[in-house]
Amino acid sequence: MTEEEKLLEEFNQLSKTHIQRFLSKEKKNIAVVSYYPTYRAQFGDLIAKLKEKYNVLTIVDRILNDDFEKSGHHNVLFPWRVIEEGKTYYPNVDIEEIDLILTADEVGYQDGKIDREFLSKSAKRIYFPHRLTCVCGLMDSMDYIIVPSKTAMQAFKYRLKNKAKIKLLPSGYPQLDKALKEYHYTPKNTITYAPTLRYVHQRNAQINAFAGSEITLLEWLLEETDYKISYRAHPFNYSSDHYFYRLINASFANEERISIDANAGNAFFNYTDFLLTDWSTTSFTYSYTTLRPSFMFMPTPLDPSLENDGGYILQGHCAKNLKELKAFLKTIDFAKEREYFKALRNENVYHLGDSIEAILQNIEEILEGRL
Repeated sequence: MTEEEKLLEEFNQLSKTHIQRFLSKEKKNIAVVSYYPTYRAQFGDLIAKLKEKYNVLTIVDRILNDDFEKSGHHNVLFPWRVIEEGKTYYPNVDIEEIDLILTADEVGYQDGKIDREFLSKSAKRIYFPHRLTCVCGLMDSMDYIIVPSKTAMQAFKYRLKNKAKIKLLPSGYPQLDKALKEYHYTPKNTITYAPTLRYVHQRNAQINAFAGSEITLLEWLLEETDYKISYRAHPFNYSSDHYFYRLINASFANEERISIDANAGNAFFNYTDFLLTDWSTTSFTYSYTTLRPSFMFMPTPLDPSLENDGGYILQGHCAKNLKELKAFLKTIDFAKEREYFKALRNENVYHLGDSIEAILQNIEEILEGRL
């Protein structure tokens, strides 16, 4: 055993002892794992409700002192990987006392993942997808998936057609329910431009090809509209301070009508007249919450699998060029849009407004061995 392996084993043993200090002998123990801060909001008010009956630990790899870390009985720092001097190490422990693991992360990682043995070899695992209307995640290590909507259910069934052991639970979307409770619109003559994740090598070329066009779109919005424009980069892009993000900040530093929104959560819903995006499914969460329109500006060719996924693309709200986008913006009928998105939301989303109750029932049945 090398010196590094000895240190890793020592870290694992110390971590296991540390985590076990917070486990209950009287109540079921639930670990909520979140290594991507942007997905911490996926649980809505669920963790607070779980605390009423179970012992709940939140597991993180960085301390942000946010609401998520304060939501459980105990918050534990336990990284899924450690990088030292160019080498990557993957800590792990096997804690039999953990009964259930919840995660909203993309559950597969490069060279390491939250798999069947991470934290506990015996605990059941539930995945909370971060997309409201379509499939996402690498789910082979999951026992259950909390499915938010009918379009997501259709996509999950297609993706998992050969994995019958993974149970799909039509339960709703806690983040949407929380957003609905907290939504209070205050007009500020502001629109939000919120593109999806890009500038990373894992994403396909069609998405990365559009990276340099954001400045052009922002300049066009300044000329063609009288709105204030809030630019909201994907959290991964602003947290890494990516070159394109810094370039956009610098380009519009003196433009009074453009502001940069780097805040977590959905507070921007409360002042945004309508949303502009490209492929981001934030469009559904925004429009289902506010009943205001989202428009997808996508001048580059899409992957055919995305075009055929009705839960990924907002039908009738996609512009392939600035001329089409201009036509959309000139003819917005907010009353008509409200009725359209209300009907779409109410038809598509499972357990709208009471997803927490549905999920609590699922968890109770899982822990009692009835599901």
